[in-house]
Amino acid sequence: MTGDDHIHPQAAIAPGYLTNHAARAFNRLVDTALRPHGVSLSLLGPIMLLSWKGPMLQRDLVRDSAVKQPAMVAVLRKLEGMNLIQRSTTETDRRAAVVSLTSQGELLAEAGGNALIQANIVGLKGFSEADAAQLVSLLQRLIVSLEAADGTKHHT
Repeated sequence: MTGDDHIHPQAAIAPGYLTNHAARAFNRLVDTALRPHGVSLSLLGPIMLLSWKGPMLQRDLVRDSAVKQPAMVAVLRKLEGMNLIQRSTTETDRRAAVVSLTSQGELLAEAGGNALIQANIVGLKGFSEADAAQLVSLLQRLIVSLEAADGTKHHT
C-alpha cells in the first residue's frame, strides 16, 4: 500500500485516511455478503441494535444509533416496507412508536451478525491475537482523542 502512486505519501501513513480506507473496504465486504439478503450495511444498524436490545422506542433507537432522526425515519420506513421491522404505538403516548423486529428481521439480524463477524475475521487474517488486541486498543484511543477534540461522544 505504501508504494501505491494513487495515494498521496502523507495520506498513506495518516491514521485518519487509513481508518477511513479500512472502513470503506470493510463496508464493501459486508455489503457483498448482505446483497443476497436484499439489504446493504446502511440498513443493518437498526436491525442489529433491535436484535441486541429488543423492541425499543423509535426515539431511543435514534439516540443509541449512529443514524440521526431524519435519516432514521427513512431507514425505518424502508425496513418496515421490507417487513423486517414493525412499529406500533404505545399505550401511554400514541405519538411514540415502539420498533421491533419481525421474524424476517430476526433472520436478517443473524445473517448480518455473521457477515460482520466474517468481515472482521477476514480483516484480521494474519494478525496474532496480541496484534488484534493492540489494534482494537489503538483504534479506541484514536476515537477518544478525535471525539475529545470536537467535543462529541459517539457510540462505538
